[in-house]
Amino acid sequence: MKRLVMLTVLGLSLTFAPNGFAAGYGAAGCGFGGELIKENKVLHQIGAAILNMILGNQTFGMTSGTSGCGEDGLVLAENEQETFVGNNYETLTKEMASGKGENLTTLAGLLGCSSDTVQHFGSFTQAHYPSIFKTRETTPSEMLVALKDGLSLEPTLASSCQKI
Repeated sequence: MKRLVMLTVLGLSLTFAPNGFAAGYGAAGCGFGGELIKENKVLHQIGAAILNMILGNQTFGMTSGTSGCGEDGLVLAENEQETFVGNNYETLTKEMASGKGENLTTLAGLLGCSSDTVQHFGSFTQAHYPSIFKTRETTPSEMLVALKDGLSLEPTLASSCQKI
């Protein structure tokens, strides 16, 4: 069983190795394992990949730009925002209309808004709902663009929300 796991890890690490090498990483990619084990030999990189898998920190490193993953990680803040809005669009339309809700608070966080402006963010979405959702056919991407455009024009939120 251990041999099967090792072969699987080796196969996967070699499958993704060209992308890792292009980014300046070893076959294991970024993450704590890649930071700890710099040697770019197959067995070393298998160890680094296993360490990343056990610790589960590689995904966090890619999204946050930490653990040697660089600021342009695989999931940029903008992509994370688009994914969240797409997955929670119907709920967000209701919460933005009422100016409050869990998903709306999460969206404020994804847009980099400070915690003390979340209530103001909710009030903003409620007050500007018609300009954020221009038609019934507004797509999640269009909504996000309209929201960011509106936020950038509101002085308090423009300075508070760092990822608009």
